[in-house]
Formats: sequence, structure tokens, C-alpha cells
Amino acid sequence: MIQRIQSLYLGTVSIIMVAFLRVAVWVKVDLDGVCTIRPYALIASTGQHIIFPYGLSALLACCLIVTATYAIIRHDNRKLQLRLTAGMNRILVILLILILVLIKKAHIAYLLSGYGSYKIGIMLPFIALVANLLARYHIKKDEQLVNEDRLR
Repeated sequence: MIQRIQSLYLGTVSIIMVAFLRVAVWVKVDLDGVCTIRPYALIASTGQHIIFPYGLSALLACCLIVTATYAIIRHDNRKLQLRLTAGMNRILVILLILILVLIKKAHIAYLLSGYGSYKIGIMLPFIALVANLLARYHIKKDEQLVNEDRLR
């Protein structure tokens, strides 16, 4: 059911991951140009797009969108929802670590001088992780209510 609080939290995770795919994560400005990291590529000021290691974060975000949507659809099976949200927690942590490693790699390899700044895209996986943890909490709470002998 969509009106359940855990469905709203899982929907929030999906929406945040869609927004994550659209915004910049990190920007570094140098005298020679600008280097931007988006979830799908590293974009240099020369117009060069480096996709290979950076596309993995977009793939993980798409996986999270599909998993969260499936967890919302399967609202009748709370045990499955608990397993899905546990897997989503792992994927979100891997995504966060991957982003930080890719930023460090881009900072060292591509532009050595200048300054780099984090953009809103770095916060979105953290917010999605909190929303996913809240969804998991409410699914557990709902499961405990169902397993008790008394009515809700």
C-alpha cells in the first residue's frame, strides 16, 4: 500500500536516486579549465567524457531505483522487503565509498592545481541511506505488529 510510511520512505529513496543521476557530485576549477564528476562520467572542460569507472555509480543508482520500486510494489511480503532494504543499504554504502574513491582519483590524476568543491550530489546518497534505514525500521515495526496476537 502506498500510504504506508515505509512506502513513502522507499519512494523517497527512488526519487533521490533519480535526482542523483541528474546533478554534479564534484567540480574542480583550474586555470586550464573545469573538471566535473557526474554519476555517469568525468567531464573535462575540453569536452572529453571518461565513462568507465564513473559509470559504475550510475549503474548502482539505477539498481537502487529498481530495487526500491520493487520493494514498494511487494508491500504484502514484509520479509522480502526487509531483505531488499538490507541489500539496498549495502549498495548505498558501496556507492558512497565508490564516489569518494573516484573523487580522490580525479583530484590526483586530472587537475593537480586549483580548488575542488563538493556539490549537492555528494549528499544525496547519504539522504537516501537515512530514508532507507527509516523504511527498514518501519517495516520491522509493522512486522512485529502483525506477528503479535492482538489486533492493530
